[in-house]
Amino acid sequence: MNGKSEYPDRQRCRSRGPGAGANRWRRALAVLMAFTAVGLTCPSPSRAGDPTSQAPATAARETTRTAEVVQAADGARAQTATAVQSRNSGSQTPPAPGDSGSKGSGSAPQVADSATRPLLKGRVTYLVPRGTPIKLKLASVPTSGLRLGDRDLEGNLYPAQLNQEITARTSEDLYVDDNKVIPEGTVFYGKVTKIFPPRRVGRPGWLSLTFDSFQTPDGRRFAFRVEADTFRKSTAKTKAKGFGLIAAHAAGGAIVGALIAYQLFGLENTLAVHGYNIAGGAAAGALAATAYAIMRRGPQAVLEPGDDLNMEINTDLLLPAATEPTAKKAGPHLDGLEVEILKSKVKRDGLGGHYLQLETLINNETDKRFSSLDLFLEDDNGQRFSICPSLDEDSEVNFQVEPHSIKRVKFAFQVEYPKLKRKLVWLDHRTQHTVMTMRLP
Repeated sequence: MNGKSEYPDRQRCRSRGPGAGANRWRRALAVLMAFTAVGLTCPSPSRAGDPTSQAPATAARETTRTAEVVQAADGARAQTATAVQSRNSGSQTPPAPGDSGSKGSGSAPQVADSATRPLLKGRVTYLVPRGTPIKLKLASVPTSGLRLGDRDLEGNLYPAQLNQEITARTSEDLYVDDNKVIPEGTVFYGKVTKIFPPRRVGRPGWLSLTFDSFQTPDGRRFAFRVEADTFRKSTAKTKAKGFGLIAAHAAGGAIVGALIAYQLFGLENTLAVHGYNIAGGAAAGALAATAYAIMRRGPQAVLEPGDDLNMEINTDLLLPAATEPTAKKAGPHLDGLEVEILKSKVKRDGLGGHYLQLETLINNETDKRFSSLDLFLEDDNGQRFSICPSLDEDSEVNFQVEPHSIKRVKFAFQVEYPKLKRKLVWLDHRTQHTVMTMRLP
């Protein structure tokens, strides 16, 4: 042997690397497929029932079925694209008759049907910028359940305490780019975090509150942290009230000072000094009373439902657009029963409490008799109050409105928190179902 192989072809294959064998197998497979195609197009005659003779026909049917499935899938994709394009343009174009999507297996129509299903809509998130004010009203505060347990002997609410849990409601909708983000009636949950002492000139103290979450009327709840307070800024009305208070104290002090000077010096001395002693006494009394009025501090801060709260978002807040609530159904109203409010006023009962005095004109054109025992006053917190006696002599407690009659009547209700909104609720005496509700001004 002279170092050369006696199989030059094998030597050449080895020199081509590991991919050479794969190429040979690919060429062999291509030749086999060519022979198979020839056998399918020009089958040789064979006996019936011969498995070897039926193989080309079976392969032909499988190839035809595969082609039909591929063609049906292409037709389904075409129908899907047409349906999506029609939806975007606002019209729906029916598939042309004889379309290939109607042929083939049952999977193609399922793809076409899926094109007609509604598309899912994603939620759009809006940014509530820092510093956006939100109008809140205090809704509920801690209570013992008894009026005497929440107030002192003079009927005033007890001062607020640290970490008392409270809730507040929004009094108007909050929009961002004409999109409602925080709807009216959203409930905020928080607590008292700081108490500021009363201020001079009789101004009350104020509270710092922290809210950590809120819940929209549709049930969605969001966690966030924001500060609020009950501080009331000075207005022209409050300034005038303060100056009036100081002036009243000064006038009273001047009168008291003049009387004291007259008592000390007597009539003869007063005439001798031409009344300068009285003038000096009046001036001293006015100065003392003015100093007292300025230095006098107001009451301590309390939590009363209905109080306005000042809140500004101190950080950017990402919120989805609020789901538009369903239209609120009008309250129950019985045809033929009309109540007109002629006068409405909240008064003190002399015991530290309040009552609401109403003067009404009731027109009953129904066949039912209505009694004052079934008439209630309901506030925003859901508490109901029945008719109670008042200081007005012509106020009635027990009355009835006969069928097809008109009655002018005055009555009163006890009011626990005067700042809350209220409505009248009248029940059917027999079924105790609500037959009328009326929001009060």
